[in-house]
Amino acid sequence: MKSLKKQLIFWLVGLLTLAAVMAGSISFYFAWKEASSLLDQQLSEIASSVDEGSQLPAMQSRFERKNAEEKKQGFIIQVWIGNESGRSSRPDFKLPRAATPGFSDIWFRGLKWRAYTMIYPDRTVQIAQQEDVRYDIALHSAMRVLFPFALVIPISWLLIGVVVSRLLQPLERVTNEVKNRDVTSQALLPVEDVPQEVAPLVLAMNDLIVRLSAAIELQRQFLSDAAHELRTPLAALQLQIENLSQSHSRDDLDNRIEEMRRGSQRASHLVGQLLKISRYEAQGKSAMSGRIHLNTVVKACLADFIPLADHRHIDLGMTQDDDAMIMGVAEDMRVLLGNLIDNAIRYTPEGGKVDVSLRVANQEVVVEVLDTGSGIPESLLPRIFDRFFRVAGQETEGSGIGLSIVQAIAQRQSARVVLANRQDGHGLSARVIFSLAV
Repeated sequence: MKSLKKQLIFWLVGLLTLAAVMAGSISFYFAWKEASSLLDQQLSEIASSVDEGSQLPAMQSRFERKNAEEKKQGFIIQVWIGNESGRSSRPDFKLPRAATPGFSDIWFRGLKWRAYTMIYPDRTVQIAQQEDVRYDIALHSAMRVLFPFALVIPISWLLIGVVVSRLLQPLERVTNEVKNRDVTSQALLPVEDVPQEVAPLVLAMNDLIVRLSAAIELQRQFLSDAAHELRTPLAALQLQIENLSQSHSRDDLDNRIEEMRRGSQRASHLVGQLLKISRYEAQGKSAMSGRIHLNTVVKACLADFIPLADHRHIDLGMTQDDDAMIMGVAEDMRVLLGNLIDNAIRYTPEGGKVDVSLRVANQEVVVEVLDTGSGIPESLLPRIFDRFFRVAGQETEGSGIGLSIVQAIAQRQSARVVLANRQDGHGLSARVIFSLAV
């Protein structure tokens, strides 16, 4: 895992150093050119101040008194009168005469000289300086320009480290708070003094904490409700097991075993419903969503419940069958519609009627299940999707989870579920509204 702080320091120091080196190089180049230009100007000014060579004897005398380093750094002044042999400011040392006036480079005895020549009608004056000497002078002049850069760069490294550490302190505080908080803590992370660029991350983490808190609370409530609902069938089973020992006849024993079988089936059905609601509420929108021919799903659900409807002498059928294609998961759709049809059959008295219709209107698909049961009191309709909620006075056995599963699947599939009493006062209308697939 890479450190953001180290990367920031590394890149800032690197970029600053690169910029300083480039700026120093450019400054060095211009300082070098300026120093060379001044030295050239010095050559031309000396050349213009020399006459027919009257200064040369005195210069030769001074040259003899200089040390080796001073002799190397001095200028050579040469004068030619007409066709006479030239005279020089250095005894026994004469450079070749340049053929043209102005600046020129002369190689002599393996050394390069920079010369400036002035040609008069009666004489020629030439001033020269060793190129190595000019190089040293220009280099020392340019190096003085680089000194501030060499001093500032190490100081800037230290300042970058301090500034980056200070800027990242709010982020480090958030990190330490997350690291040190208890696993049960649901408090939001502080966003005060957090950099603007980091604030979206902290806000996203706070949103995650809120959603996790809601999920944890949902699971806690689920476990509490499940324990409460399972207590009754398990207690009944335990009581029935104890009663087996008191059976005195085969018929009595068979009756008690049949009661245990039904109680076991109820408990098994409840556990199955609990697992379904847990799975659907824990998952978000399904990644397996695809195009579904809803007519096929509806007809398959009707076929599944025909035996139950026949057993209870209920007329189960389909009144409208528009062709409809939606996006979703076929198995989820089958569970959703199956729960609605199952509820309608169970809460409809024998001899009643359950009608299922599928119609398309305004880019929406509506599946409606109509029964001829007793309906639901208007005051209780807002609670109909609560887990384990059952309308008091109903004789039909149930877990109170079926409609909760319907609601969870609908939310997962971006559908809407609307339950309402029929306008004629004879039963309940359950509608599921989907978006038509494009």
